[in-house]
Amino acid sequence: MKVLGVVGGPRKTGNTARLVEEVLAGARDSGHETHVFYLSEMELGPLGHDGERYVYPEDGFSSMMPHLETMGAIVIGTPIYYDHVSSLTKLFMDRLYYYSKSHGDEYRRRFPDGVRCVNVVTCGWDNPNAYEEVLEWMNGRMRNYWRMRILDGLKACGTGNHPVAKDAELLRRAREIGGSL
Repeated sequence: MKVLGVVGGPRKTGNTARLVEEVLAGARDSGHETHVFYLSEMELGPLGHDGERYVYPEDGFSSMMPHLETMGAIVIGTPIYYDHVSSLTKLFMDRLYYYSKSHGDEYRRRFPDGVRCVNVVTCGWDNPNAYEEVLEWMNGRMRNYWRMRILDGLKACGTGNHPVAKDAELLRRAREIGGSL
């Protein structure tokens, strides 16, 4: 099975990237093919409108499309900025509109149903109860709009003072989740 990782943080070596990569490592350990996209390294533009219909830019999203159309699982990671997903993550989610039924049935058919999904959030605030609503929001979008099966979610709080790389239990859990895909 093909497992995609989408990192919505600005740093390829940051906390969000590390957690997504660890989930993917678990998937690879179980024999799955993995691909990771670092949104900060891609040129992604917003949807436009020409007065009659949406306009989909030709940019880095185009390179993701063949993978999105053939994936069996996806791991979406985002840091929390101003109490919600990063702008890169939101832009990625907006760009999925290309596959929406309102764009056309032929486009919706390109996006697989039943994709397994793991959403990952990281935040500097050390409150372990913080931002559950963001994880639920992400889960809801993927489940309700894209008919994904939400398998699990990971949340790392206090990453400013306690980097993910030093949290052996969290890394073990991430790898375990990846192995269960």
